[in-house]
Amino acid sequence: MVQSNAEQSARQVEQTYSTETYLGDNGPQWLIRDFSEGLVDRLEDYVLPDNASPDCLNVIATKMGSLKNRPGFDTYNASTLGGVPRAVYAYYYGANRKLMVVANGIASYHAGAGVFTSIKTGLTASATNFFETTINYLVSCNGVDAPWKWDGTTVSALANAPTTAQFFTMHKEKLFCVPLAYPSQLQWADSFEPETWPAVNYWDIKPGDGDVITAIHKHLGELIIFKKYSTHVLRGTSLDDFKMEEVDTGIGCVGQNAVGAIGPYLFFVSTSGLCVWNGMRIVNLSRDRIPVLWSTVNQQYIDKAAIGIRDNRVWVALPLSTATTNSNIIVYNPPDEGVSGGTFWKWDTVRVGCFTEYNDGTQLLFFGGSSNANNIEQLDYGNADNAGVITAYWKCKPTDLGLPDRKKKFIKAFLVDSPTAGDVSLEVSLDYNTVYTALTKESTSTDLVRNFRFPAGSYGYYMTPKITASTATGFEVRGVTIPCFPKVRMG
Repeated sequence: MVQSNAEQSARQVEQTYSTETYLGDNGPQWLIRDFSEGLVDRLEDYVLPDNASPDCLNVIATKMGSLKNRPGFDTYNASTLGGVPRAVYAYYYGANRKLMVVANGIASYHAGAGVFTSIKTGLTASATNFFETTINYLVSCNGVDAPWKWDGTTVSALANAPTTAQFFTMHKEKLFCVPLAYPSQLQWADSFEPETWPAVNYWDIKPGDGDVITAIHKHLGELIIFKKYSTHVLRGTSLDDFKMEEVDTGIGCVGQNAVGAIGPYLFFVSTSGLCVWNGMRIVNLSRDRIPVLWSTVNQQYIDKAAIGIRDNRVWVALPLSTATTNSNIIVYNPPDEGVSGGTFWKWDTVRVGCFTEYNDGTQLLFFGGSSNANNIEQLDYGNADNAGVITAYWKCKPTDLGLPDRKKKFIKAFLVDSPTAGDVSLEVSLDYNTVYTALTKESTSTDLVRNFRFPAGSYGYYMTPKITASTATGFEVRGVTIPCFPKVRMG
């Protein structure tokens, strides 16, 4: 339908502009029907794949033929938490499921209808907290306050645990941690006894190398220990057969919140990019796709990075440019098979300090951070943020329509989208002009094919379209067609 409309328009335009010398009604047309390659900034714009964008924001295409806005978020708590959430965690015990949060030095659980009930006060408000589920109860630490436990009813001290414990992690029925007082040392409790910590249960990991342990995570039956600039694996089941191996001497993880797994793949944020560990080697996923975007990460505050997993996609919260807290999310969408070669998408206005996926019958992703400082937010919620509409755009690659030596005249453009979604606009830059010109919309928002008109006298050798939207109802673009009328090459 779009092609026939374009051809009909071309014939009308040829008659209207008969005083000019053009090829006639069989001129070329530019079209795009697929946006699934995502953001790619490693290549020059003109050699990008047709379905890739050199610059896009707050959009995602998870299947061919459909470009949509990113999901929104909304405040989950009924009243303010009084401070920035320093931890969110899904605690499951028996038939009970609790969404935990620590904010303003207070640990609470969700009691229903957005109401959070306090279980412990007096925690250091600026400290990042870490939860873990043991055999019989929930435990928590932050490196500053004494570790504690909660059995669903009573809060009490976690006896004998290191007083400056960080990064509680259950592995092989043992509770592991890294004391802030000994930041290159791994310590653990006896099996099934989270309050028995023999003095012999420790392992030093390259002490004195100018680096510290930044994260620990169990994966594929092993314990992965990250320093900022190296990665180590603890294999075995007890002190009798534990074996430590350094698997990478140059790549590590920036923080405990910056790790997440999908099946056999462990994703983590390093100083050099988003990486994945598959049990054998580490691969930098972002280096070949978005090196320019990654170069804008504020390395001074990259330790605040966080990873969340939702619908088999990796949500990476990062501080970009001069931001001192996480200012953007970069989403990595792995391929259907394997993990390398997926796509990247950049989102803003979602400022996340910590994630958790919580299942109370409906799988939900929550975050705490600075998007709305005193609240916990539910992600993937509708098409708008509680702070307002989502402003999005997709910049297409420049095109000469196969005729780089001929100037072309542009009259109309046709955009196919969902008539039930929000309004979408179309802008164009000619000959790499840094200023994009908005095309005039000639059809209503309920039309499946929306017609746009270029300003009079729109000529250019190169043309770069840009799809834009700012709506609270969401949008879906399924294709764009732009015909042109090249001048006949004389002589």
